[in-house]
This record gives sequence, C-alpha cells and structure tokens, in this order.
Amino acid sequence: MESYNFLTLHRDEARHQYFSDDISRAPFFDPRTKTWIIGNPVDCRDIISSNKLIPATYAEDYEALAERFGVDFSNLIFAFHYIPLCLSGERHAHIRMAVGKFLAKRRDMVEGRLPELVARHLGAFRREGRIEVMGDIVEPLVHEYTCLIAGIEPEDAKECHRTSQIFDKSSNLNKRKAMEAEIASLRTMIASRSEGASDEEIGLRLAYFILGKDPLKGTLGSSLYRLLTEWAGSPLTEVEFPDYPPETGVPFIERIVIEPFSHGGTSFEPGNRVRIFLQSFSHTQSPLGRSNFFGAGSHACLGRPLSLSFWNSVAAYLSASPMRATVLSHTPRTTDYVFACPDVLSVDVTHA
Repeated sequence: MESYNFLTLHRDEARHQYFSDDISRAPFFDPRTKTWIIGNPVDCRDIISSNKLIPATYAEDYEALAERFGVDFSNLIFAFHYIPLCLSGERHAHIRMAVGKFLAKRRDMVEGRLPELVARHLGAFRREGRIEVMGDIVEPLVHEYTCLIAGIEPEDAKECHRTSQIFDKSSNLNKRKAMEAEIASLRTMIASRSEGASDEEIGLRLAYFILGKDPLKGTLGSSLYRLLTEWAGSPLTEVEFPDYPPETGVPFIERIVIEPFSHGGTSFEPGNRVRIFLQSFSHTQSPLGRSNFFGAGSHACLGRPLSLSFWNSVAAYLSASPMRATVLSHTPRTTDYVFACPDVLSVDVTHA
C-alpha cells in the first residue's frame, strides 16, 4: 500500500477514489503514525465493535507527561475523565449514561432554537456576494450551537480555539500547555456560573464543548464543500441534500489491541494501534451504512440525534434559497491530525 498513507485518507482528495473504487482493500501499516489503517467499511464496522480493542489512552498519557516534565495537566486529565470516547469499562458505562441524560434534557430546548440560529448565520446564502464560509458562517454558527448544548455563554468561550485539539497526539509540549490553560479557564468559567454544580456536571458540560465543536465544524464545512463542488452551477434549490451529511469531521477513531486476533488475513497483536476510518462510510449508498459515521456499538456517538437535527436544519434552509453558490477556493486545515476540517472555503453567491 505504498501509494497511500494516513494523510491520504485523512484529508487528501485522493481519499474519495480510495474509498469508492475498491471496498475490499486490506488493512495496511502506516510507518509515519505507527498504526494499522483500516479503510474497508466492512472491516471498519466489524473491528469498531470488537472487544479485543480498547480506546486509545489520553488521560494516562497526560499523567505520564506531567510526571516526566513536571507540568500541570490536571485540567486536561479532568476533561478526559468525562469523555466516553476516551474511556472503557465501568467508567465508560457510567459516563456514557450521564452524557445521554444530559443531552436528552437539553434536546427540546436546543431544537426549538435551531431554526432561528441557522437562519441568522446562513442568511448570506440568500443574497449576492462573496462569503468566507468557514470564518464568517460555520465557525460562529457551530460555536453558538455547541455553547447552547453545553450550557455555556458564547461570549465566555470565544477565545477557546484549541479545545478539540487535545486529542492530537502529535502536539508539542508548548501547544499542550496552551491547551491546558484554555481548558482550565473554561472549567473555571463553567464552575463560576454553575453555583453548587458537582464535578460531574461541570465535567459533562466541559466535555461536550471539547468534543462537539471541531467534529461539527469539520462535518458541516467538508459536507458543504463536497455538495457545492458536485452540484457546481446548480441553483441551491436543485442540490440534493442527503439525510446524512456526506462527509464527517471525524475521519477516524483510534483503538489499541489488547488481545491478539486476525481479520481479513491480517494479524493484530496486543499493543498495536489501529485507526478505523469512519470516512470509509462516506461512499456507501444506504442510510444504515452512512449512520456508521457516528460509530457503532457501545461507543456510538451519543450526539448523533442533535448532529443530524443540525445538519437537516442547515440543509432545509439552503435548499430553499433561490441562489447559486460557486466555490472559489478551498484549503484543508493542515495543523490538525485528528479532525478533518476546511481552513478556507470561499464561495460566490449569485442569483440563479
């Protein structure tokens, strides 16, 4: 598999051909990231649910870094203890249940606010002009929506730009220190505005803000780019917006093998790191296949209903616009090795 590597599947345009041409591709080892890459949707669906793997370590890694360098990472470690994606066993089951209850309590209120929120931020798609979609629309829209779910005032978190990057294992020490400072500030702010809140309540709100923002930004930005490119020249009223977003901002999830097993002729040994590419589901035709964007089994994304409500609200608003949107430029974000998100997406909006 010399012609493909981790970055190809992470954000390169060549990934579309990879995922659509041959679904029988075998796992391959990427020496750059020292991980096994799983890009076949059938393999991904099977392996993601296997009990022979556990989530990649995060809190433990920061505990080791704190001891090695004498740096305080207590707020990062605190946050990881409330993110189901990073947990296993009884702790995972407990926090997953707590997250489910937290989101269920907020869903009706959030969905009631969604139409106004979408209309206010996407209004530029209903008048002529050039738009920088990511900076002028997606970033403020997703920031406000994520804050609404997390119960955080948007103004309080306006300087929090690095929170989702805490999952990036390639970050240097200075970047990790900056993330620790940002998470510490956000945690203090949440606590100060939630008198009497338990650590768990604070942790759940903090965790959602961390995990919700960049995945949603990447999903919306990448999906809009793909649709506007595929339907270039068509009025927005003719664009077929699918029920599921065509791209995901979470291209892969990482697992660690804890028991040896073989799959599709490939042997995996304890300690092997495996990256399961959710992007592989981007070219499946069935709604069931697309739903795997949100994971499967005990680690399926609990925010899926809210994410789909968000996407469908955006799609409904854009599909009612009597305008045409033409992509002028697109640049993927290259400072992030976890989420897939455009850095720049400029479009020209004209009357159809």
